[in-house]
Amino acid sequence: MFTHMLKREKLRLDKGQSSRLEHGTAAFLKKLKASWQDYRYEFDVRIVQPGLSRAAITEEGLHLLAGVETYLLETRAMKLRIIGSP
Repeated sequence: MFTHMLKREKLRLDKGQSSRLEHGTAAFLKKLKASWQDYRYEFDVRIVQPGLSRAAITEEGLHLLAGVETYLLETRAMKLRIIGSP
């Protein structure tokens, strides 16, 4: 995963685009990658969609999000968190 993140970051910067890293740097990711075996990490996926409302989401949308959640849990053991409008 770290290799993929570093590759995407380098491609963005080479194109003159802004960094996608909100916190930290590519150098810090490289340090984490080097010491990955020394730590235990848990990852989760967060979808931030201000236009998504709990009251207005359709059944089809709920099924889609449920499918994404199931996929993440079964394939990567990651939790899904969705942040939207009330």
